[in-house]
Amino acid sequence: MVHEAINGHGHEVTVKVTSASTVAPALPVQEHRLPLSNLDLILPPMDVGVFFCYGAGEGSGGGGALLPAATLKAALAKVLVAYYPLAGEVVANTRGEGELLCSGRGVDFAEATAGDAVLRQLRLAVVDESAEKLVPKKKAGVMCVQVSVTFFLDFAIFVTTEFRFC
Repeated sequence: MVHEAINGHGHEVTVKVTSASTVAPALPVQEHRLPLSNLDLILPPMDVGVFFCYGAGEGSGGGGALLPAATLKAALAKVLVAYYPLAGEVVANTRGEGELLCSGRGVDFAEATAGDAVLRQLRLAVVDESAEKLVPKKKAGVMCVQVSVTFFLDFAIFVTTEFRFC
């Protein structure tokens, strides 16, 4: 999968997903269902994306381009033990109302490269030009995560989650 955005100099930035997987909780989760609140039931499903940018060397431990993704995957698996609803999915109950199935399904996780892009040159304040095209689309579950690494070892973490569960 390839996403493109425009950097500050008018050039296209190509983000290529190099691997995709599902990160499950580090420990088994007892499957059960959680009802949504009345407010959650009347709100339409809407995804919200956030991203965090880091320069080369920040949090990378000097271990190279793959370390941020591997570190984040390991940490996410541990966090999903306590925050297990984020590893579930919204399903309909017998009355047709949405509820959260806590099944330990996991979170979709993608690793990507952004070529020779420099994060500080992206026009992230102009959403239509760059940020929206870089944030992953959630296909299933409650949340998805993408780690994008540039040639200069800058990296960004993009998270998309359903608004009702932020």
